Amino acid sequence: MISLRLTIITVLAAALLAACAASADEIGRDQEIFNQGKVLMFDKKWEDARGAFQRVIQAFPNSSLVPQAHYFSARCLQLQGKEVEALRSYEQFLQRYPNERYLQAEARNAVVDLAVSLLEKGDGAYRNRIVSALTDSRKDVRYFSAIRSSYLSDRKITAMAIPILREILDKEKERDLVDRAKIALLRLDPNALAPESPGQTKPESRSDSRMFHIRVYEGGSSEPTVEVNLPLGFAQLAIMALDESKKQELRKKGFNVDDLWESIKRLGPTKIVEIRDGKDLVKIWIE
Repeated sequence: MISLRLTIITVLAAALLAACAASADEIGRDQEIFNQGKVLMFDKKWEDARGAFQRVIQAFPNSSLVPQAHYFSARCLQLQGKEVEALRSYEQFLQRYPNERYLQAEARNAVVDLAVSLLEKGDGAYRNRIVSALTDSRKDVRYFSAIRSSYLSDRKITAMAIPILREILDKEKERDLVDRAKIALLRLDPNALAPESPGQTKPESRSDSRMFHIRVYEGGSSEPTVEVNLPLGFAQLAIMALDESKKQELRKKGFNVDDLWESIKRLGPTKIVEIRDGKDLVKIWIE
């Protein structure tokens, strides 16, 4: 009987040791595959990276790395330009892993970013996601949504974004966030940051009362189609608000927008530049 008991104990002990060894090997293996996925992402091999993250999810369902693998799998889809699939994958991540606090914020922003991109391309099915984000109780969601929505031409959405952008200017102190909100406001309304009356100036422009002016004349028209009038203190933001494609067009015409701010600060009341493209004309000056 003793011999039988010893045999049973020995077998159980061996089984437990084997299970522990397998478990330890499994823990190391999931981390190894996950790390491979991150390296592949660094090399911009999005499909291979996503495959690695999917292996972690499928082969190690109880691993603590599974939530991160889900997030980065969605990220790979986004970087591949598979916007609809990526948005769906991010939303699945948000539903399954509500306690992943940092990645939850990143995923929420990604959903908004993708929804805006799809709406820009004419897919109105994702419009409600943007509206929902703009009315979210969490300010970080509202802020990101308002800034990202400033690229849209949808008037209802941009009308919702403007008060949120002003809220950022009124309540927030983080310089980068405030600057991004200013640029977004300029994108929606070129005169949004101008003084309310001729005798009133913004705090940022007290050191220089000059005004920065832009006029755009299209098709040979004598009347401008675009007018921008800003305190000189906001001139840099106005240039920053230009899309990169617009900046590149100006560079091709011999006008380096990256050096404009330093040039403006050295100028007196004079015309800065006049750019002509066929029948279109852009005039920029200060006074």
